[in-house]
Order: sequence, then C-alpha cells, then structure tokens
Amino acid sequence: MAGMKRFIAYIYGYENAKKAGNTGFARIELRGEECRLEIHLRSVYAAQTHCRVYLFRKQGNRMEGSLIGEMDVRNGAGDFATAMKIMHIPTSSLSFFEMDGIFLCSEDGRIFMSRWTEGEPLTVDMEHFGEWRESQPEEPPVEEGVYTKEDMHARETLHETEKIISETENKPAAGKMSVQDSMKRQQENRTQITRSAQKYDSELAATELPARNFFPQYQWTDIWEQFLKNHPASMPFSEKNITCIKIELKDLRELPRKYWYLGNNSFLLHGFFNYRYLVIGKIEEDTQNRWFLGVPGIYQNQERVMAIIFGFPEFMPEQVENRFGCWYRFFEE
Repeated sequence: MAGMKRFIAYIYGYENAKKAGNTGFARIELRGEECRLEIHLRSVYAAQTHCRVYLFRKQGNRMEGSLIGEMDVRNGAGDFATAMKIMHIPTSSLSFFEMDGIFLCSEDGRIFMSRWTEGEPLTVDMEHFGEWRESQPEEPPVEEGVYTKEDMHARETLHETEKIISETENKPAAGKMSVQDSMKRQQENRTQITRSAQKYDSELAATELPARNFFPQYQWTDIWEQFLKNHPASMPFSEKNITCIKIELKDLRELPRKYWYLGNNSFLLHGFFNYRYLVIGKIEEDTQNRWFLGVPGIYQNQERVMAIIFGFPEFMPEQVENRFGCWYRFFEE
C-alpha cells in the first residue's frame, strides 16, 4: 500500500546485562500519521508475569524510555498491540523517529529488548535505564567526529521536524483568521512534517540495507557464499547432493528484498518459534544448482495441509525412517 512502511524487529532476553536467546518479535507499521505496533513474546520461561512496554532512545550510555503500555505474560507467552501518533508518542513529546528500539521489563526483573538502530553497544540493565522526564536537560552538544555524516543529517531532519511542530503549536495569531485559512495552514504544516519524516525514514533505510536489495539483479552463488561466511554448513539429509545451513529469523534480511515478505509467513513463524531455526539449502544438480528455504517440522497430514497453504509444499526427512525434517520451497531463479 502506498504511503505505508512495515518492518519487523526481533526481541531478545538479557541476563546479567548479556544478550541471551531470541524471545519473540515486534511488528511495526507506519501509515500516514499513525504507528501501529504489535509485540509477540514466546518461550519466556515464566508461568505468569507482568511487563511494562517502552520505546527508548539512546542518551549517552543510558536508555531513556517512554512508556507505551503494559502486557501480561502467561505460560511463557505474551501479546501486545497499540496505536499511536508517529510524531507524538505517549508519555513524552518525542516522535517515533527519535526512538532506537523497544524495551520491556517485567515485575520479576526480566529484561527484553530490541534495537533497530546501529551505534555504540548499550549496557542492558535497569541501572542504565530510566523513564523519560519532561524536565530532563537537553542532550549535550555533539562533539566533532563522534557521529557520521549520515547521523548528523538525520538529526538535522529531526530538529527540522521539531521546529515545524513547535511553530504550529506555539505561533501566536497575528490577527483574526478565517476557518478556511486556519485549516489550510494546518494542512501545510502536516504536509511538511510528513515529508520530513519520510525523508529521514528513507535515508535511514538506505544506510542499513544490503546494497544488493536495491538492484533487480543478483547471483544466488554470491548470496550462498555470503551465508557460508557466517554459518557452518551441514548435510543432515540422506541425499549427498544437499547442503544446508541453519539461520535465524533475522537472517532473512540477507536475502534479496523480494523475499522479505516470508518473514510474515505464519507457517514459517510457527516453525521457527518451535525449533528456533530455519534452513537455507543448496541442491547440486547436473544442469544447475537450486536453492531453497526450509522450515523444520514433522511430517503429519494436518501439518502437510498447512505447509501447502502457506507455500512450503515439499518435505525432506532427515532420515528415511524419521518423520522429522523440513518443509521447503525453492527460490525462483
């Protein structure tokens, strides 16, 4: 849909300020002036707890959180959904584009976090986290050389947006203004804000995404070699011409952009959160090599129907006598 942007952020648990395993994901959708956010936690290993949900921004070596809601976790799983204005998130005067990620803290002391911006690593514990306060001092001046040119340009865009908002809210009327003129001015201000936000969003994406995703041509051999640099290969299937590597959900971003939609596939998500991995594989054939994406699972009639519905029609058992293996689909050449 035109004018809509959507992305997924993966959430990890933290123990003693160290990153642990994946515990779920958040789906963020930006449409017009509204932001819709969903959070799904799994395998939290807690019978029941209660979490406070924040959007946070990095301030020095600390995280500054703006509370956006609360969620219950029962039997190791929790779900949360909310909607907010992009340019003015709850409990603060900040915009969504100033946020660096999601921070959740439970009443039993657990911490879950997702960060979608790059930069210096953060110490993830409650000593380095605080709620946003209106009276807090402004951010100290930026020292030369600390930020890249892209960072500085993004900050300038945000400051421009803040200036537009401030002028819209605080500019005194020079005289009586007709209703039509007032509505026209408000629309012009909203248009400027939206353009600033879109400009920042596109520039941020351009600095983070692999270059190959902006071009229609790509070579599967190059993509496969790139995966092999970061993941060990194995041959779990009886056929000797099949090589596989195990990946995480976040690694789908390393595929060409046309395949990113698979990160929203319900069958794929179900398999990943059950077994904590996905499979990228290569089948060596006489005429050409073929690459596939696999979802771990057990061969059952009900599972087979769901796999076909969601686009994974083939099954490959790890052993002939074993019903465990992976449902898979080939990538189009």
